[in-house]
Amino acid sequence: MILARAKAWLATLDWEKKVMLYAGVLALFPLLAYAVNSTPPPPPATRHQPRDVDTLIPKGFVLVPIEVQNYEALDSILGRFGLVDLFQAGADNGPGQRLVARNVRILRAPQNPTHFAILIAEDEVPRVLKSGGLFTVIVKRPDQVGTEFVKNPNLKRKKIVYGGS
Repeated sequence: MILARAKAWLATLDWEKKVMLYAGVLALFPLLAYAVNSTPPPPPATRHQPRDVDTLIPKGFVLVPIEVQNYEALDSILGRFGLVDLFQAGADNGPGQRLVARNVRILRAPQNPTHFAILIAEDEVPRVLKSGGLFTVIVKRPDQVGTEFVKNPNLKRKKIVYGGS
């Protein structure tokens, strides 16, 4: 019924008005095609609230803040976290640096990027604290596995001697 009325109405129009009507309809096709094919705008970006560092610590591990002697060199190498070897800083008049641990996960403090902490098992904390507070770190490839603490070769071992005469 509507189609029949539209045909009757078009028949009453003269040739110039029909051309203008068709031109107007054709001009709408690109706009309609753009509206149909355009993707909707993405939803407003939701900012992820940064989680506190302590929520990222696995069970049985702790973050131990350490002082890094070569922290200025790390600024251009290390991002927020990485894998390092820990060396005990040598004294001015004493022997050189001593390897304390290999493949240790290190984290840059989010509030102060010049401070660092290492992620270690709770039972290894005394070894780190015994080594002092100042360390030199060497950055390693991130695919290394397993933290390994190095025993101090300078420690004198106690010997138990069994024997008689």
